[in-house]
Amino acid sequence: MNYSKSVVSLLSISLIVGALLTIPASTFAQHTIDLTVSPPSQEFELKGGDVKDIQIKFINRSDEPLSGVIRKADFLVLDKEGTPTLIDQTVANNRFAASTWMTFNTNTVTIPPKSQTIINATIKVPTNAYACGRYTSVYFEPTTPTLGGKQIKRESNASIAFRLASLISIKIPGECKEDASIIKTIIPRFLEYGPISVSYDILNRSDYHITPEASVSIVNLFNQKVDEKTLAKHNIFPDALRTYATEIGEKWMIGQYKVELNATYGHGKKLSNVATVLVFPWKVAAVAGLSLVTLFIILKSIFDKFAKKTVSLEQEIEKEKSEIEKLKEELKHRDE
Repeated sequence: MNYSKSVVSLLSISLIVGALLTIPASTFAQHTIDLTVSPPSQEFELKGGDVKDIQIKFINRSDEPLSGVIRKADFLVLDKEGTPTLIDQTVANNRFAASTWMTFNTNTVTIPPKSQTIINATIKVPTNAYACGRYTSVYFEPTTPTLGGKQIKRESNASIAFRLASLISIKIPGECKEDASIIKTIIPRFLEYGPISVSYDILNRSDYHITPEASVSIVNLFNQKVDEKTLAKHNIFPDALRTYATEIGEKWMIGQYKVELNATYGHGKKLSNVATVLVFPWKVAAVAGLSLVTLFIILKSIFDKFAKKTVSLEQEIEKEKSEIEKLKEELKHRDE
């Protein structure tokens, strides 16, 4: 299992944006942080008593040196987008913490321009470590109040909030609970047009992060599959929610449909949800119905006029026939 690239990208972007938004405008114009971390995430399966050496590179792509501190922190996921939140201090009863297991070779660094700094860290797993998932990180934070190796002129009391982290996941073998559930669904009961927008919130109560493989399909009244979509894979960290949303089906749909979610995670665990949606373009149907009524009235009017003319013509013909018969009778009587 690898961390989702989107999670890491979102973390990096949010951290950089947070930094730039809090730097005074004049400073921003002169100094720009262009820093990346490699690898953005790492995952290891370690046993109690294991020792693991790792490397993390912080790469300075800017034109000036960048000074800062290297720190470690556990992280939690508190939102529905999977964004890690770094926890500087040890949180009591955090059974997923692992920062105390890690040491590294330096705490302060100055990264030369167009260069990199390699952090060598060591993870020592306690012999009595509980099984399942542990989550920590190593991050770089520029030294306040310097940026790019130069003193920043303060124009306000705003602080520079910039951290770039490499996330580390550790799984300790053993008996781990696997427990996830769909706690919220947003699916309309009636729509005028497709496609159908669906949203699911999945809660992970497992002892480690899971990566569900999920798909959504719609079935019509004849039990025929109309459409199916595979949802993007995302990590859901322990005690965290993740929202999965998509649109399925075409614009022009009519009738009742079943929307089915099917997902698997962990060691063959399954999640499912079924909802019913009625799709009926009532405005189009109303216009079509009104058009048919109007057409019927027009045709009926034409038919009625034609029928009246036919009746009138038949009456005239009958009248002519009657007059001809009378004329025949009169001529007959004259001949006699």
